[in-house]
This record gives sequence, C-alpha cells and structure tokens, in this order.
Amino acid sequence: MSQERWHTEAEKLAEVRERFLRLYVPAVCDVLDDHGLRFQAVSPSIVPLADGMEIAGPAFTVLGAPSAESDPQKRIGPGVIDEFQSGVVACYDTQGDTSTGVWGELWSLGAAYRGCVGAVVDGAIRDAKRIVAQGFPIFHTVKRPTDALGRFTVVESQCAVTIGGVRVHPGDYIFGDVDGVVVIPSDLTLQVLEEAEALVDREHVIRKRLQGGESPADVYREFGKL
Repeated sequence: MSQERWHTEAEKLAEVRERFLRLYVPAVCDVLDDHGLRFQAVSPSIVPLADGMEIAGPAFTVLGAPSAESDPQKRIGPGVIDEFQSGVVACYDTQGDTSTGVWGELWSLGAAYRGCVGAVVDGAIRDAKRIVAQGFPIFHTVKRPTDALGRFTVVESQCAVTIGGVRVHPGDYIFGDVDGVVVIPSDLTLQVLEEAEALVDREHVIRKRLQGGESPADVYREFGKL
C-alpha cells in the first residue's frame, strides 16, 4: 500500500470515528433494530472503567484461555499488541474467566502507542487507577490484581470471539458510551452511521417540539418514536 493510500485510509477511519462519537449508543441500537439486528448490545456487565469513557473503531479481536505456562518465549500475548493497527478497538474474549487481570497499564501503554483507541475486555483488568490516569478508554467486567503469567494466556487473535454475549468478527465496528457497547457488522458500518445521524437529527426536532410543550402522544403519532 502506498504512503498516499495509507493516509487516505487513516483519514477515512478517523472521520468515521469522529462521526460516531458525536452520536450515542441508543440511537445506533435503534437503527440496528430497523435492520432486524436486535441483539447487538453486549451484556450490561461490561462497563466503562471511568465516567465519560467512549470507544469507537473496528474490532481487533483477541481470544484467551487459562494456562499455567510461564515461559515468556511460549506466550504470544505481548506479540499481539504489536499487531494492533491505528484506530482499532481491542476486543478481548476471556471465555468467562475472571481469575486474573488480563489487561493492565502496560498493555494499555503499548496498545495506545500503536494507535489502538480503546478496549473491551469481557473479563478482568488490573492497574485501574493507572489506566484511568493514562486516559486509555476501556470497558470491562471486573477487576483482579493478579497477573496473567502462569494463569492465563492469549491463544489466538483476529478470530471470531464472543464479547458480552455478542459474536464479534475482526473489523466489526465497536461503539461504546455510558449506555453500553454495541457491535455493528462491518458491512453495515457506514449505512448504520448515516442512518443513526439522520435519526439523531429527527430526535433533535422531537426534543424541541416537546420542550415547546407539544403533547408527547401527538409527537409520537407523527414520528413513531419517543
């Protein structure tokens, strides 16, 4: 890929991310409902580490499993960070394990350096105070102070994973805010974005009408939404 082409793709990715971050997750969920995709919001057990954290970007998936292996030469986890591409959101599937903090401060530093814009960890994290201070956006289920060495390891990356009950494929678009995290199939990303923007514009009109004292029932009959 030429340097000129790379800049074009990077700028496009950044623009899409900025447009998503001007929206809110419930609006995107409503659009996905219209497409018959009613189960794209991950479990509410996955929450932002700190108030105000938001994520938006294509998924880079990571699959882990319990492991007693402690030989650094046989553990592929740190190498996965080197594979991160600019603009991705890391999606870490621990297959239900919460015995150890699989993501911490140093993973966040390495990920951010490579352009990763956030992470969704369906499992435990650690170093929470330092991650917050760093400003790296992360959604997670629980916190555990124990290290992954000798307890847990990455087994594969860029494969299909399950995050909060939702199947995620590499490149699916991940959008998260205070209301939760939603997974958008990659081939629908731009269409969903445009339709969500149009929906938010309609909601602005509805909001003004309601603030002006109009009957919610009348507004609902006109717009089919409240």
